[in-house]
Amino acid sequence: MQLMQPTPLLGLFWQGLRRPKGVIASACLVFAALAMVASAEEFPTTSPSQLPGSLQELYAREQPNLGQYGHCAAGFDSRTDGMKMALSCSIYVRSSAQGARLAVKLCNERAAFLKIKARCSLIVD
Repeated sequence: MQLMQPTPLLGLFWQGLRRPKGVIASACLVFAALAMVASAEEFPTTSPSQLPGSLQELYAREQPNLGQYGHCAAGFDSRTDGMKMALSCSIYVRSSAQGARLAVKLCNERAAFLKIKARCSLIVD
């Protein structure tokens, strides 16, 4: 019985290109790698000083409750109309990435409900 030696990812891809049946396997590897890269999502960020005054006050009120991993996200179409502003915060989360995803998701849902066209961005101090 002969044991196969582990092959690096690039080697598997190259072998797949040389063999007709391996082309499908190589394509699957490429798509899997692209999916992993796409899952590392980057959210747009903004500083608290760039928010409208009323959202700055809300954020200042929520900031002490965020804890170590909590985040807030905001989106707004108008700097004066309160019905064109959305702010969502996530607290009691297990990781910073989870907090960021949840804050942006909740903010985008609230923005869609209020018919806000601007995309929500993560508030970063």
